[in-house]
Amino acid sequence: MAYWLLTTHAFAAFPIGCFLWSWKRRKDHVSLLMLVKFIYAVFYSSLYHQHHSLKSDRLTDHDDYEKWALLDGYACSTLIFSTVLYVCRVREPYVYLVSFTIENAVLGFFLWYELIQNTLLTWYILLCSIMVSVVKWKTLYRYLLYYKCLSFLSVACGLVALAMYLIASEHWHSEDNYTKYHSLWHCFIFSTAGFGALLRYSLDERLYPIVNRRDQLDSI
Repeated sequence: MAYWLLTTHAFAAFPIGCFLWSWKRRKDHVSLLMLVKFIYAVFYSSLYHQHHSLKSDRLTDHDDYEKWALLDGYACSTLIFSTVLYVCRVREPYVYLVSFTIENAVLGFFLWYELIQNTLLTWYILLCSIMVSVVKWKTLYRYLLYYKCLSFLSVACGLVALAMYLIASEHWHSEDNYTKYHSLWHCFIFSTAGFGALLRYSLDERLYPIVNRRDQLDSI
């Protein structure tokens, strides 16, 4: 079961592939940002879980455990909000400004141990995501209007992912149950991001089709 927890990180290939495709087809800079964020989040999470679940000191030692736990929690928490910004199609440069602002606040939550960290952080990310969704309601309405199946899969996976996260949090002290539900959380949260990325790409292609892709510049 411990190896399964690490293996479920492979589900991140779904959204990462969507970001790569969006970058290749549309040269979408935000997709490139999300690609980098996902790679780092999976890297931090893999190192944290190989120490936490496998009890292995091969890549990390006990002295580094808290550092990797911090990086994993920070990267995953901010990635969820960044994905909300991405799926809601928040435009440049606002997506960078909002993301940077929220990410620094999340870092403050993780460093402020006196707070009820998990509870407040969960509500903070949730409220910020709801506010973005309200502002970008037209985008969400277009998803429901044009892409009902993808919208259903995104919402369904998101709700199941939330349920798995809450159950895993309650079973923190039971390693077997925590590993099982946290593994399922990996599967559904990555699937949610993948379906959301497909929604964004599909709507962008519908509203702003690129006729001649060969004219796009690839250089920095």
